[in-house]
Amino acid sequence: MIEQQTQIPYLDIAKSVSASIAPAWPLDQSIAVNPWWPQRHRSIETTFAEQAVICGETSLMPKSYFQKLWNQQIQPEHVQQALEELKSPLSFEQVVEDLKRAQPSLMRWKTLAMLMDEEIPSPQGHSWAQEIVQQVSQFIALYHLYPERFDASGKDGEHLYQSWLEVICRDKGMKTLLGVDLLPYFQQLPTSLLDTLDASAETWQTTWHDQSGCDAFMRGSLQQLSGWAGWQSWLDWQATLAKQPSSLSHTLGLTTILLAWDKVLMMWLTQHQPQIAKRINQALSHQARNINQLYFLAKQNLAPMWVWQRALEISVKRPWIDQVQAVKPSKLNTRPAMQAVFCIDVRSEPMRRALEAQGSDIETIGFAGFFGIPIAYQNHDGSILRPQLPGLLAPDLIAQQTRMQPERWLRLTKLGWQNSLDKPSSNLGMVEAGGLLKLVSLFKRVVMQHGTENPVNKDLRNNETWQLKRQQTLLSAAEKAELGAGILTAMGIAKRLANVVLLTGHGSQTCNNHTSSSLDCGACGGQSGEVNVKVLASLLNDPEVRREMPQFDVQIPQDTKFYAALHNTTTDDFTVFDAPSADWRKTIIAASHTARQNRAEQFAAPSSPTNADLKRFFNQRATNWAQMRPEWGLCNNAGVFIAPRNLTRNLDFAGRAFLHEYHADQDLQFSQLEKILTAPLLVMNWINLQYYASVTSPEKFGSGNKLLHNVVGGHIGVFEGNGGDLRIGLSEQSVHDGKHYRHQPVRLSVFIQAPQSAIEGIMAKHADVASLVNNGWLFLYHIDDSQKISHYKNGMWIAANH
Repeated sequence: MIEQQTQIPYLDIAKSVSASIAPAWPLDQSIAVNPWWPQRHRSIETTFAEQAVICGETSLMPKSYFQKLWNQQIQPEHVQQALEELKSPLSFEQVVEDLKRAQPSLMRWKTLAMLMDEEIPSPQGHSWAQEIVQQVSQFIALYHLYPERFDASGKDGEHLYQSWLEVICRDKGMKTLLGVDLLPYFQQLPTSLLDTLDASAETWQTTWHDQSGCDAFMRGSLQQLSGWAGWQSWLDWQATLAKQPSSLSHTLGLTTILLAWDKVLMMWLTQHQPQIAKRINQALSHQARNINQLYFLAKQNLAPMWVWQRALEISVKRPWIDQVQAVKPSKLNTRPAMQAVFCIDVRSEPMRRALEAQGSDIETIGFAGFFGIPIAYQNHDGSILRPQLPGLLAPDLIAQQTRMQPERWLRLTKLGWQNSLDKPSSNLGMVEAGGLLKLVSLFKRVVMQHGTENPVNKDLRNNETWQLKRQQTLLSAAEKAELGAGILTAMGIAKRLANVVLLTGHGSQTCNNHTSSSLDCGACGGQSGEVNVKVLASLLNDPEVRREMPQFDVQIPQDTKFYAALHNTTTDDFTVFDAPSADWRKTIIAASHTARQNRAEQFAAPSSPTNADLKRFFNQRATNWAQMRPEWGLCNNAGVFIAPRNLTRNLDFAGRAFLHEYHADQDLQFSQLEKILTAPLLVMNWINLQYYASVTSPEKFGSGNKLLHNVVGGHIGVFEGNGGDLRIGLSEQSVHDGKHYRHQPVRLSVFIQAPQSAIEGIMAKHADVASLVNNGWLFLYHIDDSQKISHYKNGMWIAANH
């Protein structure tokens, strides 16, 4: 078909380009995403160089940033080590001298619309490029906001393209905006996606000299709407998880729409401005012919900046290496008085230290925040189904409380109201419609500063049993026992359970915050971990389930009680559900006080505050509608430790490290390590690189100023202002305090205490893990039994003596 008309496989390239966009989750399920996930099998340097050419973003901090750190945090030895690691041909003196020069100006790919803006501005003064973005962006927003109007539910890229074509062929407003009549040209477009790609290939068949030029042309077009491409990619991701992928993906539909725009513009130019059409075609052809050279030059020009980036990362991990090699591991208790299992989230690390400081007989454990239960929460009547697991996975089980909650109907009624009232720029109409009925609620929130809570979470009850279903069949006691035994074994506590075991999820508390899910537990699908810990505690306390445990080599002591708990990361409140009147509750309260004291310096807290002062201070931040920065989320995350807690218990990572419990001596087949490296580690990589991207490329991978956000489609995402592309990533206020960045953009340093051969075997088996390591998306370190650390580089382990 296409291949017969041209030697370039146009359809294959279009599919490949469409698959190059990482998914962007909706606001109500917001999780961190590595925006370069589809490029993980290529080196980070190559990926960033090509990105710099295609869309003008290097995703490296400017020289001014490193200039401020030079001879402060970054020392000469860090730069020297970076040069050695990168095998850079540059000398130390050349790198230092380069930092003094102006930022290099890189050649950027120009799309057809950008070339038209240079050659023939719109008669109405509008930018051709901006009008394309605005028209397509507004259409997709309407397409997903009103799926019933387009019969869009469950459809693919073909339907998206056809719906767009139907709309634009009747859009007479474009002539007013652009000053030219393009409708006759849109009306000539084929109605089939594949036929449109064929027609596009014919238009450009003499322009491209090879596949790389054609690829750059398509990537340049799609990057105009990379935010919406992320949403379309999320739809494709969900279809794949549901095992219903389409050969004509949602993202391919958007790619085709943008290529159709290019075809229409070239048709109009050819008829009305033939000389300009010729010059623009020649410019595109020239760019395409030289694209690989542009990539090479970009990579070459960015080389000194990679040295500074790596030097910054070395300055962060180097003290950790020294501390781990020198620290004396804490002694393990035969049987601790209390064990508290926390999410591996970096915000758990300070709270864990605060709790451990209350007594040597208290142990904390780091585990994936969904607590190993692959569930979706369903309310009693089945009207709500909410995933409570990492976005990488599809739920295997449905969790329901066994009895209906009184007043539940009232709470669910609030869902519709709160989806509007709790989000800025969309609540005025609802207040007008509700009138006086909403004044009481508004008064409580604004004047009395009462917080809001997700109505789904309000529907959860304490002291309640749960039922688990797989494909509409209830799990038996033996199946639950197998699940529970596997989780306890993975936590490393199956053989030494305390009398009190706190299963501690986490969640945030904010007001008037449409991005609140980004502060909740990413491992729980952007939700609070409350459901997961309540389900697991119910399962592990079930006498019938416990009787089945021995067949799975786990014996839970009769006096062991599991309690569901929740760490509020905004206020550092530590809630234990169904807690008895026991002395250990005072320990929990004391830990909260300590955690708040340690966090106070991050904010403008009162000087010399009492415990009551700090509790009041953080509660006010959580319930203040005007608060743009209620907490710093996972800012400054930089490292991962996959090791026993007693190795790191005496170290302070200042909330910068993910801590995952792992005992190699209990994992003879290294199956637990394999699970950690192929699931939690990938989630941590996604978190780390979303924060990295939101700082280094805020215009591309950040969502801009929260004050200007307008929520799209109730939950899809946000516009910054009233249009443009869908904005993805973290807002300015999430990573910047108004004067300084609160997140330092460094890639993860991952430290693992396990045999080197086991780590290598897992990388050999799992290409994704190997790609992240070998292509520079994260850094891998090994801790041996004597606490000596080595760095994995180019297939070798090299002693990390500094």
